[in-house]
Amino acid sequence: MTAHVVVLHRWRDNYALYDDYLDHDSCRVTYVTTAMSRGSVPAGAASVVTPDDLTDLGAVRAALADPVARHGTPAAVVALQEGDLAVAASLREEYGCPGRRWSDLHRFIDKEAMLAAAVATGVEVPAFRRVTDAAQIEDFAAEHGWPVVVKPLEGRASAGVCQFNGPAEVAGLDDAAPVLVQRHVPHRVYHADGYFDGNTIAPWRLARYVNVPGSGKHGPLAFNDGEPVGEVEVNDPDTRAAVREFLDILVPGMSPEPWVFHCELFVDTSGATPTCTFLEVGCRPGGGEIPFVWRDVYGIDLMALEFALQRGLTPVAPAEPANGRIGGSLLVPLMAPRPAQVTEATSMVGRPDGPYDEWIPAVGTVLPAVTGTYEYVGGRFRFAGPSTEDVAHRIETTARDYVVLSTPVIPTTENAENAA
Repeated sequence: MTAHVVVLHRWRDNYALYDDYLDHDSCRVTYVTTAMSRGSVPAGAASVVTPDDLTDLGAVRAALADPVARHGTPAAVVALQEGDLAVAASLREEYGCPGRRWSDLHRFIDKEAMLAAAVATGVEVPAFRRVTDAAQIEDFAAEHGWPVVVKPLEGRASAGVCQFNGPAEVAGLDDAAPVLVQRHVPHRVYHADGYFDGNTIAPWRLARYVNVPGSGKHGPLAFNDGEPVGEVEVNDPDTRAAVREFLDILVPGMSPEPWVFHCELFVDTSGATPTCTFLEVGCRPGGGEIPFVWRDVYGIDLMALEFALQRGLTPVAPAEPANGRIGGSLLVPLMAPRPAQVTEATSMVGRPDGPYDEWIPAVGTVLPAVTGTYEYVGGRFRFAGPSTEDVAHRIETTARDYVVLSTPVIPTTENAENAA
């Protein structure tokens, strides 16, 4: 046995294929996980610890005390879920491991620092301001117009993000911890995902979010209001060219070192040439079904690239796939109070316009009261087809026809252990 590697892990599904990334027979691997995700830890793990809160550095450090004493100081600390990046960065610094430190990740986690860094690259960024009360939000809107978007300084999976359409909607807000208010951009939301090896962005893909007909919001923000949200790859050459020009400025400007990126942006396609405006960027693979679609449809494992980078390695960029298939996905929320027991969920696989794969909760499953993740939702679907239009049609059809019903439950020890 050689190196001791620590992995922070909080999924039950196979977002990451750890057995492909590490030889558990030659490495001592400690998994720091939640009680709910413990069952998906590889059988070859040397140690498994379950602190109460993976985002609590002190709790994680204490949980690792025994594995470190038994297996040695970690040679690498890896965290592939967005919410665990900060703790992993701090542990790397303490143990002297390779990989990004907090100073490297701060601009990808703190939204105010992120926007300031994006401004410094020279791309278009909507006006923003740190605020602490309703009056400051109204002052910002008086200058930049309604609606405005308010978001936590740190957060993931659109948790806590709100759109306010006028002063009446913010009048009753209490003073709070600092949040970010941002000018609303009325254009469609896209996301670009890929790998920058320090010189070139390749491979990469562009996708646009697919909202239900009549939705009043663009992109993933509609998910918070109980609407299904999809995303479909876009291969329109003019849009891709405009976004590539944007990425060629933003990506090396945000970090000149190799990194996997997930960038959300607004694209205005109403003019002769599409124009791009920054929304957010993550130093990690995209969430939701993006890692699955990249593996299934494009044959590229973004998680493997990120895992290598966090071990201090620089992976060789994988070749672009030759099959030309278009990928997409759909997330359907469950808006019942949580925890909730699923009473109906209809499979969509096998339908003529359906997905090629899905995760739907089995009847009787208790969906837990968790935030900041798209894993435990009402349904997750993946699509592939010959064109953007074909896959978008499949997404819209599934969003229309899928039925998931549930009933709230009172939490008990038994149903907490059986939660999805």
